[in-house]
Amino acid sequence: MLLRIFNSTLILNNAAEIMKVSIRIFFTLLVTGIHFVTTAQPVQYTTKESFAIHDSINQSRWDVGGSLSKYSFRYMSEFFPVGIINKPAQPYNFRSIPKRSIENIIVKTKKGTSGFEAYLNTLHIASFIVVHKGNIVYEKYFSMLQEDQHTLQSVSKVITSTLITSLINEKKIGIEQPVEKYIPELAGTDWQGISVRDILHMRSGMDSKSIDFESGPFTNPQHKNYQLESALGILPKADNTPLSAYEFIRGIKKDKAAGLAAEYSNINTFVLGWLAEKVTGQKYTDLVAERIWQPMGASSNAYVCLSANGVPWHHGGISATLRDLARFGMLFTNTEIKKRKENLISFKQLKEIFDAKPIDNPIAPFKWTYQWDLASDGIMMKGGFGGQALLIHPEKEIVIAYYNYVDKDWSIMNMISDAVLKDIIKAVENK
Repeated sequence: MLLRIFNSTLILNNAAEIMKVSIRIFFTLLVTGIHFVTTAQPVQYTTKESFAIHDSINQSRWDVGGSLSKYSFRYMSEFFPVGIINKPAQPYNFRSIPKRSIENIIVKTKKGTSGFEAYLNTLHIASFIVVHKGNIVYEKYFSMLQEDQHTLQSVSKVITSTLITSLINEKKIGIEQPVEKYIPELAGTDWQGISVRDILHMRSGMDSKSIDFESGPFTNPQHKNYQLESALGILPKADNTPLSAYEFIRGIKKDKAAGLAAEYSNINTFVLGWLAEKVTGQKYTDLVAERIWQPMGASSNAYVCLSANGVPWHHGGISATLRDLARFGMLFTNTEIKKRKENLISFKQLKEIFDAKPIDNPIAPFKWTYQWDLASDGIMMKGGFGGQALLIHPEKEIVIAYYNYVDKDWSIMNMISDAVLKDIIKAVENK
């Protein structure tokens, strides 16, 4: 109850801030006094240190990387209002069966060789987990605690897309239907006639690209992505910040015909969250709780950041424990898909993710089918701003998840290399 109250509040003044930070410190001490957590000297903050970081972030931004993001990524609820995603009464209990072969991996780098955990430290990894057939085979916390609800950033997108696939599989949404059938507010706009499929697969054709970095999606107030995120309170407000995220979405213009090109867009995912709410008449937090968080047996509440007037960040606002992110990843393993009778995602949809043709992109062979970034060699992957990641091998029932805070060089997303990923898979399979 204490955590729920804490995560539901918003810093309104200095007195509230003192209470908020003090509650977090008390809760952390309380929890770590009860549970044994495998950590490598996790960062603990005094009240004075927390206030100093808040002051620095108020003068800068929460997402600048380095020590400020190391803090803000762990405690997003100290900076934004949030909505709670409630856990079930009965959580799934992981068994821990450590695979020493994982921590014994030797990584080859440009500077020579490195031990596995030393390698993770060079990437600013905050925590790392590997799950095999429902059992934890590796888990390490470097700069956070097991109980911390760390930001997922864009990994949130595949939680939103899973809401949509569940509604498609229940025949409450037709994937080929035009979006205005379900969101009447988009009728008569440039969104009219665009299918749910094209929005789901990042092929809407709308003027809303989010990773065209030269045009400044996170720094240029004229950019459509900046305008959406400033309306949601993610980025600093500008003179042209929209008063309503929904009205802003209605006014976006078409850049090209739908279905022609895959272009990564936070705006597409925001529309998917809106779609799920319109079709069901439920709040986003309740949908995630009832369709995903509770059925999967989450061990902790999660939360989603909200705008000042209560609009969820459907595209990147969820924070959760690392174990619960891994538990979500398990939903995409073959055994879990069969167990749940393909209600969240079907084998046909999973095949679409792997069979989709990669786009021609200098960064990586992205696909963005059902919002997933990559899918090859049996592994599907979704990454998030700052180096958050979820990787799943459905057939081998391996889930890898990690959180990251990144140093100040945002040109490096600090993902583990393909070679290390293959070494982890091999180590998991070693008997």
